[in-house]
Amino acid sequence: MRAKEKARSVISTDATVDPTSPLGGSVEEDRLRTLYEIGRALLATDEPAQVTALIRDAMATHLKPAHACVIAVKSDGSIEPVIAHNIKLDAPAASWPLSHTVLNRVRDTGLAMLVSDVQSDPRLGESSSVEAFRIRSILCVPLGSPVRGMVYADRRGGFGGFSKADLEFLTAIAVYASLALDKAESLASTRRALESSDERIALLQTELLRHQIVGRSAKLLAAYDQLTRFARAGARVLLRGETGTGKELFARAFAQSSPRAGGPYVPVPIPSLSPSLVESELFGHVRGAFTEAGRDKKGRLELAEGGVLFLDEVGDISPDVQVKLLRFLDAGELCRVGDTVSRKIDTSVVSATNRPLDKDVADGRFRSDLFARLGHVVTLPPLRERLDDVPILVDHFLRVYGGADRGRRFSPAAIERLQGHDWPFNVRELQQVVERAVCLSDKAELGPEDLPAYLHASGPTVAAAPSPPLSTPASLRKVVEDAERAHILTTIAFTEGNRRRAAEVLGVSPDTFYRRLKDLGLQDPGSDR
Repeated sequence: MRAKEKARSVISTDATVDPTSPLGGSVEEDRLRTLYEIGRALLATDEPAQVTALIRDAMATHLKPAHACVIAVKSDGSIEPVIAHNIKLDAPAASWPLSHTVLNRVRDTGLAMLVSDVQSDPRLGESSSVEAFRIRSILCVPLGSPVRGMVYADRRGGFGGFSKADLEFLTAIAVYASLALDKAESLASTRRALESSDERIALLQTELLRHQIVGRSAKLLAAYDQLTRFARAGARVLLRGETGTGKELFARAFAQSSPRAGGPYVPVPIPSLSPSLVESELFGHVRGAFTEAGRDKKGRLELAEGGVLFLDEVGDISPDVQVKLLRFLDAGELCRVGDTVSRKIDTSVVSATNRPLDKDVADGRFRSDLFARLGHVVTLPPLRERLDDVPILVDHFLRVYGGADRGRRFSPAAIERLQGHDWPFNVRELQQVVERAVCLSDKAELGPEDLPAYLHASGPTVAAAPSPPLSTPASLRKVVEDAERAHILTTIAFTEGNRRRAAEVLGVSPDTFYRRLKDLGLQDPGSDR
C-alpha cells in the first residue's frame, strides 16, 4: 500500500481506473467500434500477433501518441517488447527512449497512470529520460495482476496532454492486450511441448532401431516408451501381442533398458518345450529326479540370476508349474525338481503371451494370483494397426537380405498391395514376403507380380467353399472344424511345410498341434520338420 500511496502523491495529475469496468459514462462511438473489432479479432484468430497489431493501430489512431508499445513483464521483473508504434525497442531495455520512472511504478504498484503534464511535476520533470526525450504526457496501464505486461503511450514536444477518457480507452484496450498475452504464452508453451515431444519421439525411434524394432507409429512408440519406463524402474512386464508382433525383440529391449543390462538374458520359449520338461527347464533338477536326470542341472531361472528371464507364451504353462512359478515371483525362491532345498535366486522376469489371459483366468485355465504377479501389461500393436510402417519395414528387410545393397526396391504398386493386406502373422509374415521376393526375383524393382499369390486374393483366404444357399446348414461343430482345418492348412503353407514352425505361429504347443492334425484328418507321414 505504501508504494501505491507514494505513486498517487508524487504525481498530482495521476488517475487510475478499475480494470474490470474501465469505460466511463460517455465513450466516443468510433472508439467503441474499435474495441468491438479488437474483441472480435481476439475470438476469431489463434495468432496473438494479429490482435496486438490491431491494438497498436487503435492506439495510434485514437490516442495519436508520439510513441506507443505493448511490453511483457517476465517473472524476474525484466521487460521485453511485444509490439511498438513509431519507436525501436531492439536495444537493451535500459536504453529505450521511454519514461522508465513511470514503467517501474506501474510494474511495481499495478496501478494505471495518467500524467497529463509531466513538466508540472518537479520529480518527473527532473527525470533524465523525460528531459532527454522531451516527454510531455504519459499513459501507462498494467496488464494482469500480478503485472505481466504494460501498455504505454506518450506525447512529446508541443502536443497536448492525454485525458481521463484516453486513460479509460487505453485501460479497455489493455483487457484485450492481456488476453492476447495469455494466448501468446499458451501457444509458446504448446510449441515447447511439441518440440519436446518431437525430440522424445526422435530419441525413441533411435532406441527402437538399436533393438531392431522398426517403425514410427504412435502406438509402437507408446508401447516402447511404457516398456522402457517399467524396465528402468525394475518393474515386471507382461507383453501382450499377436504372433509376429515382436515380443521377443521387446523383451530384449526390456533387458537392455533395465538396471540388469550387464547380466544374462535367458529366453524360454514355452511352446517349443514338451509339457513334461517345462518344470525341469525352468527350475532345474537334481540327479535321479527322473529317468533322464543323470546329474544335477540348473534351471533357466538360476542361469538368469542377476539378469532377465523371458517367458515366451507364459499362458501355455501347465497348472502345476504355475504354482511353482507363483512361489518364485512371490518370494524369489525355487526348488529344483526332486530336491527339498529352497534356493534364493535374484532374477527379473518378463513374460509374453498372445492369449487372452484374463479370459483364461475366468475359465479357470490360468491362476488369477499368478496373472496379477506377471506385472504391468504392455500391448504391442498388430501390423494392421500401423500400416504406415510397412514401407519402413520393407526397406529394413531389404537391407537385411542384401537387396538394398544392390539398389533393389519395391514398386509403389507393390507397396500399395502390401499395405492392403491384413497381415494375420504380422511383421514376421511381412519379413518372409520380402525375403521370398528378394530370393526369387532378380529385378531391380520388385512389383506386385513378385509377391505371393495369396496377397492377390480379393478377400480373406478361406479353403472351404460355402455351402449352396438352398442346402441344409451344417452343424456348428462342422463349421468350426472346417474353419480350423482351413486355417491350419494356410499356416502350414505359409511356413512352407515346417510343422513345428506352424505350431509356433499358431501359438500352440507341438503336442496340441499334432493332436489337432490327427483329429481333423490332416495327419501326414510327410514332412515333420
